[in-house]
Amino acid sequence: MNLQHNLSPFKNWVWQDRENRLSIFLTFIISIIAFVWLKVLYPFPNFLPDSYSYLDAAYSNQSINIWPIGYSMFLRLFSSFTRSDTALVFAQYILLQASLLYFLFTLRYWLSPSKRTFRIILICCVANPLSPLISNFIASDALFTALSLIWLGQLFTITLRPSRNLLIRHAVVLVLAIMVRYNALYYPFVSIACIALTVLPLKTKLIGYAAIMVLVGGSIGQSAYHYRKITGTAQFAAFGGWQLASNALYAYAHSSHPDSAKLVPTVFQPLQRVVDRHMDSIKRLADRPDKELGTYYLWDEKAPLKEYLAQKWATDSTTDFITRWASMGPLYAAYGSWLIRQHPAGYIRHFLWPNIVRYYTPDPEFLHSYNMGKDSIDEIARFWFHYKTRKVHATAKELPIASTFPVALAVTNLLFLLSFIAFSWLNGFHDANILFRRALFLIVIIWLANMAFSVLASPIVLRYQLFPLSFTLAFTVLLLDYIGRKSISPNSTQSSTTHNETYHQPVAVG
Repeated sequence: MNLQHNLSPFKNWVWQDRENRLSIFLTFIISIIAFVWLKVLYPFPNFLPDSYSYLDAAYSNQSINIWPIGYSMFLRLFSSFTRSDTALVFAQYILLQASLLYFLFTLRYWLSPSKRTFRIILICCVANPLSPLISNFIASDALFTALSLIWLGQLFTITLRPSRNLLIRHAVVLVLAIMVRYNALYYPFVSIACIALTVLPLKTKLIGYAAIMVLVGGSIGQSAYHYRKITGTAQFAAFGGWQLASNALYAYAHSSHPDSAKLVPTVFQPLQRVVDRHMDSIKRLADRPDKELGTYYLWDEKAPLKEYLAQKWATDSTTDFITRWASMGPLYAAYGSWLIRQHPAGYIRHFLWPNIVRYYTPDPEFLHSYNMGKDSIDEIARFWFHYKTRKVHATAKELPIASTFPVALAVTNLLFLLSFIAFSWLNGFHDANILFRRALFLIVIIWLANMAFSVLASPIVLRYQLFPLSFTLAFTVLLLDYIGRKSISPNSTQSSTTHNETYHQPVAVG
């Protein structure tokens, strides 16, 4: 392994290394070509139901919303420079590509793979057609993926060469990720565990812990304060209660129902009557709206949760929707938890297991067709982007390429799992570079944590999986490269520095 770059600060090494400059140039060319391709297919951004909620919150400068408020804050900040939809999509895409480069350069800085191996990883990641497609959404997906990649890149450096300033920057990125999407709620636990395993002095570790707890705790506290202000009940995210109840109803809908009069707690009985009446009506349908995991129980106006919301607020026409919607969060959280406890086997069979399958072959969802198959958008989008009309169009309303990615993701995950098993069987954890072992261990932990959180949280869709796809793809290539070299030279230590090999020459970490 070439150790010279490890003696140079990361930011200096990025620009001094010729291979890095070539990678930046190649990424720029690929990104421009991909963006032109995107705008030929889709002159307008891709809108989904979430888009209008984000735009409403940005326009009203809300402190809380159905979704995390971070992306609406980003929209509002960006609008102070321009309302151009093309500029917004381009900024989202470039930010995503830049964060991907940061993550890949971090891998190269610490692990020094051969040029051939790194170029394969680079092309596979930066030329991924999902990146421009996801960046074209007026949604938090691209921004969240970018923040997650930065978070992960920082974690590698914390694990291998931590510093106090890095810990503080890491806490800032972490809280921004949580503000953008709740999928980041497991990030602080991973970060704290990584800090605990470093060789830093206890005082520096405590600074890292404090930075995370103050920033994350402050964000959670602010959200709870605003929810308490409008609903009278402190809660971190009303959406969590709605989502939990929705997940539970998918399991309950296909399980044997309890006797409402005898088994249901008094507080849930009015809601349970609405639920049972609905279940009785849809079980007679040949094509049930809940036959597959999705958002039916979460958003459909005819589903029990929305119907009960309408009943509860039927006599109040003055309270705004966010307040009415948020006020149901605690009740739905308690009801969802109770329903799952009553039907644990049904929950595993009809929600968890199908969602595990979907984690490996996720639904393309809104990636499959432009603007949900519609040719118009809501008024808030027309107003925000200064369109003359609400009409939008696209060269390709259907995108068959989106249907191939669930299979590609399944293959990537399978290859990662099999290559990890082969790496272990070939004594990789004994022979490989200590830096690579640490990095691989961290990736496996995040891979498992992301899968567990994703499966438990909500029905999985493809646009949520760009972050795990990126790091899984990178490490799959690294593992396959190790296996290939080990197969060719099983007795070789591969300690030559001729090709900057990654795996067999330990590096002292300062």
